[in-house]
Amino acid sequence: MPDNATLWDLVTDERIAIEEVGAAVDAYLAEPSTHEYRIGPDHVLDLAAAVAAHASAPTTMLDAEADEPSRRIAVRSALLMARPKARPCPC
Repeated sequence: MPDNATLWDLVTDERIAIEEVGAAVDAYLAEPSTHEYRIGPDHVLDLAAAVAAHASAPTTMLDAEADEPSRRIAVRSALLMARPKARPCPC
């Protein structure tokens, strides 16, 4: 898997469980300023930056009329398109 793999690539390759994406969405919704979030055994993801970089997620998050499911979908989409960083080996 290339170093620039998206979170979706890592889920598809079964290197990260889809349930961990749901936990990351929960973490972001609980604390939108979350930066270093451990996802999977070997990766970290800046949740705040991933959502901020997405085309429509920031707008959805700021929309006072957006319901909870819409917010979750926007954050999930943003995270799946993001590129987690590999954690250094704790050797």
